[in-house]
Amino acid sequence: MNNSTFHRIEASRVIAILRGNLRGHERVLADALHAGGLTALEVTLNSPDAFGVIERLLHHAGDRMAIGAGTVLQPDEVERVAAIGGQFIVSPNRDVRVIARTKELGLLSFPGCYTPSEVVEATQAGADAVKLFPATMLGVNYVKALRGPLPDIRYVPTGGVTPELAREYVLAGAWAVGVGSELIAREFFQAADVSNALSKIQARAAAYREALIA
Repeated sequence: MNNSTFHRIEASRVIAILRGNLRGHERVLADALHAGGLTALEVTLNSPDAFGVIERLLHHAGDRMAIGAGTVLQPDEVERVAAIGGQFIVSPNRDVRVIARTKELGLLSFPGCYTPSEVVEATQAGADAVKLFPATMLGVNYVKALRGPLPDIRYVPTGGVTPELAREYVLAGAWAVGVGSELIAREFFQAADVSNALSKIQARAAAYREALIA
C-alpha cells in the first residue's frame, strides 16, 4: 500500500471527483479545493484530456494532494495512469483484472461494489477500499449493516453525498466519501469567469471538512 497517498486521502476523508471539461482550470480548482481543506482529487477518465489533466495536477498539487483516476475500466488504463504518476484507481465496477494490475503497479485500488459478495471478492482480489456505488440507492444504514459481518473493510460511499450525509457516513463507519456534483456545481463548467464559482467551491469544500472534523 502507498502509505503517503493513503494518509492524504484519510486526512480529509473526501475524494473530490472531477468529471467533465475543466477548460484548463484544473490547477485553480485544485487550489480552491485544497484551500477548503480537501486533500484528494479523482479525475474521471471519461473527461476530456483526462490523462493530461491528471499529469498537470500532479505537477501542480502532487506535493500536497493525493491524485488519481476514476471511471477506470481496463487494465491498460491503469498502466497509463501509473506511467504519468497517478496514485490511486477508482472504478464504478469490480473487475479483478483492473484490481490486479493496479496492485502490481503499486497504486491504491478502490473498485466499485454494491453487494456484500462483491465487497468480499474485491477485497480478496487486493482492493485497498471499496467504492459503495451508487450510494444514493444504499444509504447510511447500509454501511452500518455491512460493517456487522465485514468490519475491517474501508468503505467509500459515492453519489449524492452532502456534507451532512458525509458526516453520517463516517460516523457509521465509512473510511471516506466520494463527492462530485455536490461539490463542483455546473456553474464551474459553464461560466466565462470562474472566480465566483471557485469561491463557492472552496466554501463547499470547507463545509465538508467542517462536517467531518466536528
